[in-house]
Amino acid sequence: MGELRLSDYSSDVLILSFLLLLLSPLAMPWLEVSISYPGDALYLLFLPWAVIIPLHEGLHALTAKLLGARVRLGVTTINRLTLVPYVAVETPLPARKYVIVSLSPLILSLAALALAWLLHSNFWALVYVFNTAGMAGDFITALSLLIIPPDAEVFDDGTTLRADSRVPISYPSWVSSALKAAVILVFLAILLLGRIEVVVEKG
Repeated sequence: MGELRLSDYSSDVLILSFLLLLLSPLAMPWLEVSISYPGDALYLLFLPWAVIIPLHEGLHALTAKLLGARVRLGVTTINRLTLVPYVAVETPLPARKYVIVSLSPLILSLAALALAWLLHSNFWALVYVFNTAGMAGDFITALSLLIIPPDAEVFDDGTTLRADSRVPISYPSWVSSALKAAVILVFLAILLLGRIEVVVEKG
């Protein structure tokens, strides 16, 4: 039986999430985030997560149920500090169907991106950015599932993904190397091509 614990790939998840956080705003070149008052921080930094978390996890759960699985919602911790909600899929699903479950929050990203452009809204733009960055673990899970037999039975207890396949659920080591190389290239591009302005207003 193969298995995948995302906690074993925490550095890759963190790097991919950071890359997505930096690169996804390129879809909205007009996006500008300005925080002048505490209310701005609430509206632009905290409220989007109040939208994202239930919808993101809800899409996982709804998709799994539509595919015939029994699901359970729960909360776990990372490094004993950060509370993270999860959806446990207790009924085994074929690997290819589980890929659909893993990637289902893309629906939220696409809807938020459409609303951001339609309304020219920084709020929905940030929902798109944060949700896409928050899918790092989902993308790694989907990549892992794509390299095992498509009819392998997969289930998830919320912290560990398991399959009855003899092929371990993991991904090639070059993926980790590629992520590290990508984040270095992004930093170099920012240093060489980007421009950072610091404005200090005198009261």
